Amino acid sequence: MDKGTVRLELFRRNRLHSPDLPGYNRNIEKEDYILFSKEIGMLKFTNSLPERNMNLQQLRYIVEIADSCSITKASKKLFVSQPYLSKVVSDFEARAKKQIFIRCRNGLELTAYGQKVYLLAQSIIHQMDQLGKEETAQNDSVRLSFSAANLIIKDSLLLDYVSTVHAAQIDIDFCETTISGCIKKIEEDVSEFAIVVADDFQKTLLTSICVRKKLEWIELDEGCPYIHFHRKHSLANQDEIHMNHLMSYVFVRLKTDEFTVFSRKKLQDEYPEITAQRCIVVNHYHTYLSMVKHNAAFMIGNKWQISELEKMGIQSAAFSSFKHKVHLMILKKQSTAFSAEAARWIHLFKNSYGLDET
Repeated sequence: MDKGTVRLELFRRNRLHSPDLPGYNRNIEKEDYILFSKEIGMLKFTNSLPERNMNLQQLRYIVEIADSCSITKASKKLFVSQPYLSKVVSDFEARAKKQIFIRCRNGLELTAYGQKVYLLAQSIIHQMDQLGKEETAQNDSVRLSFSAANLIIKDSLLLDYVSTVHAAQIDIDFCETTISGCIKKIEEDVSEFAIVVADDFQKTLLTSICVRKKLEWIELDEGCPYIHFHRKHSLANQDEIHMNHLMSYVFVRLKTDEFTVFSRKKLQDEYPEITAQRCIVVNHYHTYLSMVKHNAAFMIGNKWQISELEKMGIQSAAFSSFKHKVHLMILKKQSTAFSAEAARWIHLFKNSYGLDET
């Protein structure tokens, strides 16, 4: 494990067993949990309140203090006295023998060690909340929630996923939206993760926003842009299409967001002579594809949707003389691990596109 890597082991007796975990105790009580990380060491916390143990609610307090950058503001939000919150912090720092907060001009700021504690605490809280939901929900119900941007998801993927799940009820919350829409849905916990395709310019902006919003991005693959048009289009049956060949045709694209606007401006700066004579903007995938199928139009896409478009009578050709790449990425919150259903679907997704499981 790299020096900067944080490893989290969270287990509950009769649910998850980790006998290789340092400090593992087979006699641990039902409601006790263990957190271990290379940087923080062993930390025990429980739903009860024994001395010297970290309580789950106290972890929530530390996260809220960090988010508020102030014990005073956190106190008002949590309806907990300031002295008690101060004691929670001081007790934690005394046990760890390290500071998690320092005072600065704008209030409290996390130390480097405190940042690791904060991310681990968020992960613990999320996992414990998920455990609580699982215990209160029926055992025969599962949920998969994700979004996609700039990618037509194969119908067969969802069918394959359903065939591997044996629960009586399967809730699938899938939304096709923009990259900005994906980020918003992840932040609001509407989607657990998102599959997005971003060009070089959009990727630069996306990674910057992910750092600011504490989101994680995982790049699965990259490739060149493709032009998609109906099989009866006058440009059909060509392996490559030059930019100049497209300018007399209708360009169909989905609604814009900040990533689309940013990318378009960068491209216009590099290729000022390239401008479509007519452009149709739609906000619905079905309409988007219908415009391409029934007009002398084209859309710009990627290699990961070629097979699905072929089923609709839409052909694809590489976008020659265009030096930029497009990237297939997964987005998720830094503080949360993939649920079992998300991991199951992503595994199927990778297999479907021949992507490495590493």
